[in-house]
Amino acid sequence: MDREVRNMTELEAKVLEAIRQTPLASQQTLADRIGMSRESLAGHIMRLTRRGYILGKGYVLASHHPFVVIGGVNVDIHGRPYNALKPSDSNPGNIYQSPGGVGRNIAENLARLGENVHLIALIGEDKNGEWINVCTQNSGVKTQDLLRHESLPTSTYLAINNESGELNTAIADMRIVDHLTPERLQTKIPLLQSAGTIIVDANLCQETIQWLSTLNVKADWCADAVSATKAKKLRPLLAKLSVLKVNQEEARMLLDSKEVEPNALAQQLLKKGVQQVLLSLGNEGVLYMSQDTCLKQACYPCTPTSDSGAGDALISGFLHAQEQGYALKESLKFAAGCAALTLECPNANHPNLTNEHVNQWIESL
Repeated sequence: MDREVRNMTELEAKVLEAIRQTPLASQQTLADRIGMSRESLAGHIMRLTRRGYILGKGYVLASHHPFVVIGGVNVDIHGRPYNALKPSDSNPGNIYQSPGGVGRNIAENLARLGENVHLIALIGEDKNGEWINVCTQNSGVKTQDLLRHESLPTSTYLAINNESGELNTAIADMRIVDHLTPERLQTKIPLLQSAGTIIVDANLCQETIQWLSTLNVKADWCADAVSATKAKKLRPLLAKLSVLKVNQEEARMLLDSKEVEPNALAQQLLKKGVQQVLLSLGNEGVLYMSQDTCLKQACYPCTPTSDSGAGDALISGFLHAQEQGYALKESLKFAAGCAALTLECPNANHPNLTNEHVNQWIESL
């Protein structure tokens, strides 16, 4: 039995279940369905809200240890030539569109792995925004906390890959992300207070990351550095982070360091207050370090199609495995499996990234 049901009366449980099934229904509709007066229903809703089972407008229900992701959402447009890429020339190849954005990718991966995930991001009031909302919702992510900007377009990421699927160059129009301000996020504080884990990506503006670092919530904090240029914005959060995923260049920018030795970089991040570091080593795998443990996980052999989203899959897989109680070594193996499967997928998210499929794929090697 859910912990919610154990701690409430039978009528309260019926009210909560009715809201869970149709969270946007009117109070009168809910009351008719349950067989009580609207006034009585309103009283139950008020008590459930005070006790934290309902988070507010739209009857958003509190969940047991949900993941809440705050970050970037993009429409990804990728081009890949059939043959060797020729600069300053028209290259025959394939062009395709898919949902993207580091925060959104992490949210989708976690949802596909079976976790309860809410996404907070800013999209435009345009067709791209509606399209990405539907795609993300269909993957299992709860998207009712997406916010809309009245004039700016939904972020777009245009990538040109080489014939092997590796990124050659890209242009990101992410002006809208800077408008995901503390003022816009005020209404999301109840959701953040109910979270088990809050994941932040460095696409967020500096003001917002600074504001998040001041919040008094019980959740574990995790972060993805996104890029070397954006990584330094995470500095205010370092002392709060349970998990930080970075590559070596991002770590150097974050630390303002010239250190080239991976272990030393990870140790410097621990000294800043980070509890667990996932340091991507590219083709050499990932280095995990905490105050008392240092492990290295090699990459699994795979046939890469595109490197977009592999790092997002790595941190998603690790967080999922930890949430499910995997031992540390098994968590890293699972995370590496998620990354490898995503490398073999043309999009930033593998459509069959399930716990069973990842484990079966690892066992088949």
